[in-house]
Parts: sequence; C-alpha cells; structure tokens
Amino acid sequence: MRTRAIILTVAATTAVLGLAACDPAATSTSTSTAAAVPAATEAGGAAPAAVAAGDGDKLMDVEITKCTVDATLKWPSAELKITNHSSKSSNYMVQVEFLDEAGTRIGEGMAATNGLAPGQASVQKAQGATESRGKTSCKVIDVTRYAAP
Repeated sequence: MRTRAIILTVAATTAVLGLAACDPAATSTSTSTAAAVPAATEAGGAAPAAVAAGDGDKLMDVEITKCTVDATLKWPSAELKITNHSSKSSNYMVQVEFLDEAGTRIGEGMAATNGLAPGQASVQKAQGATESRGKTSCKVIDVTRYAAP
C-alpha cells in the first residue's frame, strides 16, 4: 500500500511538472556544479540553497530540511521548505539530485508548489525512485519560479 502511494505521488508530481512546462512564461535557472548548492546529508542537516552567479534569488527560496532514505524501499527523499521571497504570487518547480558517499548521482526527484503568496512558505517532498544503499546526500540542482496567473 505504501509503495502504491509513493508511486502515485511521483506520477502526480510528474504530471503537474509536465503541465507547468507548457507555460511559455516559465523561466528556468539551472545549476549543475556541486559548489552551487550545498548538499544536505541523510543525517538531517539543513542546507539552504546558495546563489550561483546569475541565478538571482530563486535558489534562496528553497531549503532542504530533511534528506532521508526509506527503511523499506531504500528510496531517497528530500523535504523542502519553499518560501516565496518575491513580490508576486509564484509557482515553483524544484529539482533535487540524490548522491552516494562518493558524490555520484544515484537518482533525482522533483517537487512543485503553485500560487505561493509573497512571504508564504510551503513544505514539499522530492521523492527519488531508485534504491540507495549507504550514506546519501541531497542537493537542489534547479529551481524554476514564475508568476502565478
């Protein structure tokens, strides 16, 4: 039953992100360097996203509050606190990567929230769907924020 719920959550998130990707007003800021955003470890250390050159404040809107691996499925997940620091209601899409002890990417996850008012925060979960054995860390690698219609 839990596996089904997780799969449905991943499918629903993918559908929302697919629809949001059709918005021509959407803009994306991508960072793929390890130095751009500190990783949070499975031990639970929070890692506020750092701003890379040219990324504006979108990365500062996302904080990893938990990085865990499910005891049964061995799937990693990241709990994210998304806070809208802009002056307009905004929609967010956040991409997270899951890394093993050596820093090798073992999976990805996505989280989204829509219509977040200025100053409002939302707690979301980015779920990985690949098995993780051993110490795992989580890193925000992409944040897309655009004004809500």
